[in-house]
Amino acid sequence: MRLKETLREHLPIKGGKALDVGCGTGISTFALEELGFGVIGIDIRKEAIQKAKEIAKERDSKAKFYFMDAKRLEFESESFDLVALLGSPLPHFSVYDFDEIIREAYRVLKPKGVLVIEYIDTIKRLYSRRRDVFVEGLLISIYKGFNSVEGLEERFFINLNNGTTFSVKFYLWSPWIVEFILRKAGFEVESHYTSERMVVTVGVKP
Repeated sequence: MRLKETLREHLPIKGGKALDVGCGTGISTFALEELGFGVIGIDIRKEAIQKAKEIAKERDSKAKFYFMDAKRLEFESESFDLVALLGSPLPHFSVYDFDEIIREAYRVLKPKGVLVIEYIDTIKRLYSRRRDVFVEGLLISIYKGFNSVEGLEERFFINLNNGTTFSVKFYLWSPWIVEFILRKAGFEVESHYTSERMVVTVGVKP
């Protein structure tokens, strides 16, 4: 599994208590568990948490899942060895949301605790290979515009399978922005490209 290999290569710790932020249905949570961590997964989507619990039961997993806002973590300070944001969740966060999430991550991490973030360099993608129209299977994505004040790109989607349409706003991220926010919170930071546009940033709490 690509995610496990990426974590093996870049994580400076090999076990402990981990918090998986934005866990979805648990793919990243179970990957962390298989690497030797005791994991709690959180998400703000109740249906995702319910599905993750069902999958955990099927897998006989010890991972725990909770409906929780990452900006207001319901955990004591210095209670985790690792906080992870995996699967490229950053396009869903504004810089203000992300700043709050990182400050909470810093609070709940133990000294020498690690924060790991996996994400796409969307600014690099926007300026190197942006397509006005992108087709993937039965889904067509059309570029609507770039908001330089809020730092986001908006795209219009057409689902050819059922004829539905919808618009999505994606916040744009690049390592220099992520690193600035992590350093502002107090982390020691390193970033690594794992592919042309995929990045892993690791922060260590002093």
